[in-house]
Amino acid sequence: MAKLSFRQVEAFRAVMIAGTTTGAAEILYISQPAVSRLLSDFEDSVKVPLFERQKKRLIPTPEAQILFEEIERSFVGIEKLARTAEELRAFHRGTLRIASMPALAHEFLPRISREFMELNQGISMTLQVRSSQQVVDWIATQHFDIGFSAIAVSDPAIKTESLARSELVCILPPGHTLKNKVSIEPQDLEGEVFISLGTEQSIRYKVDDVFEHAEVNRKMLFDTQVSHVACNYVLSGSGVSLVDPITAISFIKQGLVVKPFAPSIRFNYNLIYPATRPASQLAVDFFKLLKIRLQELSDNSEGLFNIVIKHDPSNING
Repeated sequence: MAKLSFRQVEAFRAVMIAGTTTGAAEILYISQPAVSRLLSDFEDSVKVPLFERQKKRLIPTPEAQILFEEIERSFVGIEKLARTAEELRAFHRGTLRIASMPALAHEFLPRISREFMELNQGISMTLQVRSSQQVVDWIATQHFDIGFSAIAVSDPAIKTESLARSELVCILPPGHTLKNKVSIEPQDLEGEVFISLGTEQSIRYKVDDVFEHAEVNRKMLFDTQVSHVACNYVLSGSGVSLVDPITAISFIKQGLVVKPFAPSIRFNYNLIYPATRPASQLAVDFFKLLKIRLQELSDNSEGLFNIVIKHDPSNING
């Protein structure tokens, strides 16, 4: 078979769409004789009958229909690719996929995501909430662009950055007898109904160690995997708990009492992303906005939340 040219294929497609060489010429912005020549060369190359000539119209043969369907699939893909590239150049389109541990996903990330989408009209975002370990697994397999996790892992498929570090805070229901105490210690919670985070979370064991070392007995009647569920449970007056500060701060306006806790129990907010490909511009810009809002959260906490921001998003691809 003679070598096909893209121009021949383009002419054949235009004739199939228009039904005449004159109409095809208008589509391609070339002369009618040029279309006829390209079509003739195309038929010579494929060596199968493609049209029956009836007056001024060209009637496609079954073979022509098969070729057209195959060509059309390719052209649709090319046209879609061209449109997508143009939209990306204009920054009107893109998708950012985020996987996060529950600690950031109750209010903080949804609020930032909404702001980010308002600043970047036309983009789409996905936010999936899972345990820290599952977030790590998803980033390792590149199902998501960025992730937020409480754990740092050694995995060649993942880059881990310490985004911020803080300490767990004690949460109390409104009107609790300890509401005026400056800082809560393990002994203060002797005999209290304590809402624990589930055993799948490593922070659970750190909390338990602190109370065991202080020889403080708590009433362990309810646990949950999700920090905002613990906040809601405490808010209802059903017990006390220790949770991360970003989750706790979102419940203060509802009346939750939040206090520093000693001794310090470290809680880390880690940013993770695939190691085998650079972050997209969308991801980098999202990091920058998140860092600004995280710093504001720390600055406006009146010292209650000791959030130390570590990560500079501008170095994400450095």
